[in-house]
Amino acid sequence: MSTLAVVVAGGPEEVDVLTAVGGEPMVVRSVRSLLATGLLDHVVLLAADERRDALVQACFGLSVSVPMHALSDMQPHGPQRADATAGDGPITISSADVVVVHEASRPFAPTALATAVVAAIHEGHEMAVPVLPLVDTVKQVDAEGLVLGTPDRSGLRVLQTPLAVRGDLLRPALAADPLALARHHAATGGTVHTVPGHSDAFAVHSAWDLELAELLAKRIER
Repeated sequence: MSTLAVVVAGGPEEVDVLTAVGGEPMVVRSVRSLLATGLLDHVVLLAADERRDALVQACFGLSVSVPMHALSDMQPHGPQRADATAGDGPITISSADVVVVHEASRPFAPTALATAVVAAIHEGHEMAVPVLPLVDTVKQVDAEGLVLGTPDRSGLRVLQTPLAVRGDLLRPALAADPLALARHHAATGGTVHTVPGHSDAFAVHSAWDLELAELLAKRIER
């Protein structure tokens, strides 16, 4: 089976995916983790056009392409494809047998997660996503903020990336939002298989997350 990876590196948030953690940009760490599986034919970065040059420079030397107009092409009213150059010529995201979709903002997602979700597709599942048990207490509230009850946490999970999906089932318009992709697939009758997630695969969105990421980088590099 041919396997392609898509890494979503959208526009700058509070913490940009080009921000260095432990001396290396988060997007580079995310790409290296996927390539380290040895399972991928190629990695495509999805990003806004104005970020293309910076991402190309950051990922120089890696087996990565940053297609022109890739992120805009993922919008519902745009062309439903994103071209990349791999092997002998251009391919589309949905032309691969298996597509791995990952958020660049999760730089420490272990390589084992990508290996596990790809293995699940090879075993016959439509889509596979890493999950963690929900440990925080969750309350259901009404429109005025009054507590109505406490949902049972035993059946609740926190979704992570990378996820994997059969190429023929991929909705390219949702590829720029991996977790929305999983929600949509389940909501439209598809099956989403889960594999054990990992605490290191947290998303770095805030200054606090970045501080935790720096501590994790120091721990890993010891």
